[in-house]
Amino acid sequence: MKTDWRNKPVLVTGGAGFLGSNLARRLVEEGARVRAVDNLERGSRRNLEEIKDRVEFIELDLREPAAAHRAVQGMEVIFHMAARVGGIQVYLDHPGSVLLNNLAIDQNCFQAAIEARAPSFVYAGSAHVYPESRQQTPDSAPLREPEALPAHPALTYGWGKLVGEITLAALAREHPWFHVSLARIMGAYGYNQDTDPATGSVIPVFCQRAARWPEGRPFLIRGTGRETRSYVFVDDVVEALLRSVDAQARQQVVGPFNLAAEGRATISEIAELVVRVSGKNIELTCDPSVPTTLWGQAADGTLARELLDGWTPHVSLEEGLRRMYRHIEARLKSPPVPGKKARGG
Repeated sequence: MKTDWRNKPVLVTGGAGFLGSNLARRLVEEGARVRAVDNLERGSRRNLEEIKDRVEFIELDLREPAAAHRAVQGMEVIFHMAARVGGIQVYLDHPGSVLLNNLAIDQNCFQAAIEARAPSFVYAGSAHVYPESRQQTPDSAPLREPEALPAHPALTYGWGKLVGEITLAALAREHPWFHVSLARIMGAYGYNQDTDPATGSVIPVFCQRAARWPEGRPFLIRGTGRETRSYVFVDDVVEALLRSVDAQARQQVVGPFNLAAEGRATISEIAELVVRVSGKNIELTCDPSVPTTLWGQAADGTLARELLDGWTPHVSLEEGLRRMYRHIEARLKSPPVPGKKARGG
């Protein structure tokens, strides 16, 4: 059964960030009454500028229990996108604080949702839950959901997300009225994403470098460039998250399921595609001295198709990169919202 979003009260945590702002926009288009909460450490009001008059935005820090309780009041569906996230270097440099922050955010939001008796909860999990040992060659087999256990993620971020999944499934067993969706998102990219080389992920950083070229030479690829990844455009991610709420009418716990595109590309191939869509003559340089934690990452999407009414990504990698590049080009030419940083979430 397809969810009727019209006038439905919906909370998006991390609502001024990358995933949250795109989700909020789609929910507004569907007619939902959207509340977006964010502490604006990484997110930006600019990401909600186009829908600011149709969204209730509250600046809250969900590491505080009282903030989480305020956020969930009166909500029927909670999309929990809030987390301390970043590029790989953030996770490597701050493993303890990343884990502590995310455990606190999750615990507070889970507890608040139960106490408010919010019937539907969607969790933005991560492919980082999978063991490092299954991702050690560029052609590593596509990851399947049962392979997350026995657990051995490469990063504390992945450990935190795995604990989040387990906790929500346990809460659902304890409270029959509580329905949850557990999405293991792999390689999401798109509008409003962080482009800072120190904290952002591969695609937005590459797109910004190309858009600013020749400023910031050289165009550097961290690592050998032979590492493989799977990427899915944010519009496809949002569609899957909405369908996961539909699936809650059929089962109490939906997932965990991989939310990913099934193809893969090397990091060098991604950089070359970005150069192609930019139309510029850019020379690429690899830095193989940068250590690699995961050599190959791809996902099996069979379960998502089964659970989400045949969902499959529709935006190709090249088309998604073209949309992303144009978005970043436009942002570089437009002034930021006064008083708030312009960086995406």
